Amino acid sequence: MRKLFLVLFCFPALWASGQKMSISGTVKDTVTNTPLEYAVVTAVRIKDSILVAFSRTDANGHFELKDLAIDTVQVTISSPKFNEQTYYVFGSAVNHEFDFGKIVLPPKSQQLSEVVIYAFKDPVYYKGDTLIYTADSFKVKPNATVEDLIKKLPGMRVDAQGKITSQGKAVDQVLVDGDEFFGTDPTVATKNLSASGVESVQVYEKKNENTSDDSKETVQVMNLKMKDDAKKGYFGKASGATDAQKFYEGEFLANKFKGRQKISVFALGSNTPRSGFGWGDVYKYGLDNDVSKSTDDDGNSYWYTSDNQAQGIPRTLKTGFYYVDKVAKNTKINFNYTYNNNLLQTKSSTRSQYFLSDTNYVTDNTTESTQLTESHALNFGIVQNIDSMTDLEITPKFQYSTNNTSSSSVTDFLTSTDTLTRRTAVNNKNKAFGYNLNTVAKLTRRFKKKDRLLVFTYNNVLKNDNANGILQSTNTSYYTGIPIADDSLSVNQKKTNTSQTINHSAKLIYTEPLTKKIKLEFEYTFNYNVTKQDKKSNNFANGDYTVVDPLYSNNFKNIQMLNKAGVKFIYETKKTRFALGTRAQQREMISYNILENQKFSQNGNSLLPYLTYTYRFSDTKRFNFSYYTAANQPSIYQLQPVKDNTNPNQIVIGNADLKQSYQHKFEASFNTYKPLTGRYMWASANYTLTNNGFSNSTRYDSIGRTISQTVNVNGNYTASAYLGGGLPLFSKKLNLNPSVNADLGKNTNYINLQKNVNTQKGVGAGMDIYIDLDTVTFSLGANYNYNSTNSSLNSSSTKPYSAQRYTASIMLKLPFKFSIESDVQYNINSQRTAGYNINYFLWNASINKTFFKNENLIVSLIGNDLLNQNISTSRSIQDNIITDTKTNIISRYFLLKAVFKFNSTKTKDNDDFN
Repeated sequence: MRKLFLVLFCFPALWASGQKMSISGTVKDTVTNTPLEYAVVTAVRIKDSILVAFSRTDANGHFELKDLAIDTVQVTISSPKFNEQTYYVFGSAVNHEFDFGKIVLPPKSQQLSEVVIYAFKDPVYYKGDTLIYTADSFKVKPNATVEDLIKKLPGMRVDAQGKITSQGKAVDQVLVDGDEFFGTDPTVATKNLSASGVESVQVYEKKNENTSDDSKETVQVMNLKMKDDAKKGYFGKASGATDAQKFYEGEFLANKFKGRQKISVFALGSNTPRSGFGWGDVYKYGLDNDVSKSTDDDGNSYWYTSDNQAQGIPRTLKTGFYYVDKVAKNTKINFNYTYNNNLLQTKSSTRSQYFLSDTNYVTDNTTESTQLTESHALNFGIVQNIDSMTDLEITPKFQYSTNNTSSSSVTDFLTSTDTLTRRTAVNNKNKAFGYNLNTVAKLTRRFKKKDRLLVFTYNNVLKNDNANGILQSTNTSYYTGIPIADDSLSVNQKKTNTSQTINHSAKLIYTEPLTKKIKLEFEYTFNYNVTKQDKKSNNFANGDYTVVDPLYSNNFKNIQMLNKAGVKFIYETKKTRFALGTRAQQREMISYNILENQKFSQNGNSLLPYLTYTYRFSDTKRFNFSYYTAANQPSIYQLQPVKDNTNPNQIVIGNADLKQSYQHKFEASFNTYKPLTGRYMWASANYTLTNNGFSNSTRYDSIGRTISQTVNVNGNYTASAYLGGGLPLFSKKLNLNPSVNADLGKNTNYINLQKNVNTQKGVGAGMDIYIDLDTVTFSLGANYNYNSTNSSLNSSSTKPYSAQRYTASIMLKLPFKFSIESDVQYNINSQRTAGYNINYFLWNASINKTFFKNENLIVSLIGNDLLNQNISTSRSIQDNIITDTKTNIISRYFLLKAVFKFNSTKTKDNDDFN
């Protein structure tokens, strides 16, 4: 006889102290449908098989088990004449009262053909240290993409630059189904992957496995767990769009699954701002080379595709293929190739305000540039399960790139009263090529003793870059408005630059459990890095570039060797995780100025303590705190003692005496989510203090030229805080999402040998409103940011400024398979320099029509920037300089677009229209 298992399932939350659990029901005779008296009811705790409750049904067939400790139990109901029935109960603080209702015991002769499972999943919950969003719990518009889904998730953000953050912290890596199957890097702009194919979004932290980069202790990972039916057979799409005059878009993507084998091919051509695949396609089709990486001033890395609004006029061609297969029971391989060809033409205007101790002046710059880049990327990976306890993973990656750039710029130097004093014209042409081979081998050994683990990682990097170009500049001075050429400041040089990097790094980590709650972790890291850079500048003479200019020529070699050993104490319970450790680091650095026959040696010893603490109030509420220290080394560009006059008005020289910096990083966060109401709150705060930080010492000459050098300074810091929440109303048809943020920073630098302290303050607030109805999705948004900077050297540099952004969007389903989508954005830039206080509307709209039974042909008429006002503006502040920039961008255009989607199931593919 088979048993019928009725499972009442709730993802468990950590229970509140003193709370109890109750279980009740009514048992009936399956033949007479009358109450069954004296049936035996038992509750057995799963984890240790201990009987925690026993009862019998009364004359009415009713039973109740009261005052049980919240836990996971097996409830069995039995009677001599009937087959027993079993329930598994997963108790939690939210779900602790269980009423089984009417229970009919089947006769012993009855054969059961199925298992019935009752399941419930919280929209947001924690499983260990992993934050999990249940995708189907968040309502998105029809044909929604993953981008639409991510923007709905509490605490998740995708900003205008494509940066993904979770609870205010940047996402460093994205996986699909826990594997780098679809690519090794996170990206943004989720345009094509259907939200309906995602089962859950998981966010967690893991150790930084990049042995050649020890600047970050952990990396934050986002894992997209896909539904099984989203990974079967084949699927793809082909699309084309044009205005029959100037603009075009076209792409083809196809993906085939057969067992564990996956094959993808893709191609894209475009000259619109959409000159790259979106995040959805990157992961849906495995396009892991279609991403770029950026690092901000705090050392945080984030990834993005070129599907963001590009500056300038782009033209992009991309193609490639991917192959992944499990070729044997214990062997998995992946192989992919990508070709990129990108052309970008830009024109920008810049006004910079310079604040010195005794004077101020202004520069106006216009720059036009053309850049053509081409690359071939080839990646291979193999994962071998040597035995049930040992895994070996090897991943070599090779890339060959070329870059041709030409630019011309004109810079006017003006007094504070806008009187022209000098004009320079600079022309730069440069050709570069290089390769990068990066190989990682990782051996993981598990043991019979639980949590005992040995991990060894080796990383080898070979990098070679070559560049040559021509730099030409002219200088004209103005005296009482009369131009006078000054050939002594003119430049006509041929530049050649060769650089090479060889890096070997290895890390060994051993974890030993002492008890169920306590573990010790030991680690050792070795890194050996050799970097060479040979810069040559030849002046033009006698019809050729034959005269070496020693001021701008240098051959430099830097060798760094690091040894680091550490130990970590880990204590972990259901509610608390505490880790305390330290590392002792010894670094030796030797630099050779080969042309001058000079040697520079430095030895640095550092103690690097760290601490992490997590307290779990429940599965949906927790507090995190961390403290890390890091010692960072200067780059070869900061060290090499040679002048760089790529911009003759801003010369940079290296500093071979630079010391390593030392950082203290504090991070705290709190989040809570109420599954029944959907209300949530996220809060985070960060503070970084840097001693021996890398800053600038800048000298100004009488005509406004600068010579800058990197120097060490103490006391630089950055601080930021974020608070956001969600308030669903009217059965979650209306959602309010308010947020506030603040930041504070201090940077010390030197201007003409005088100490200058810059302080920066910023505050911001935002509100997003979402209305989701059956045929209409509507949103409103507002965001305001205010920034103020102050320089100790010159009080007139205190120039606060603000930015406002107001948005609205609507998606309306119409009869006959029509739909309309429109979005509006109004930008207000205030308190900028004259000519840069630009306010503008961005209005985009499309009308879409689907065809065929499966709606797999979509025809759209798309209008971009209908009011023709789009422009790219930005403000940056560094040391004693405030810079405002405007850059040309593609504005109004219209496209007629057709998309054909295909899949092996011959069913509707719920992707977006575009």
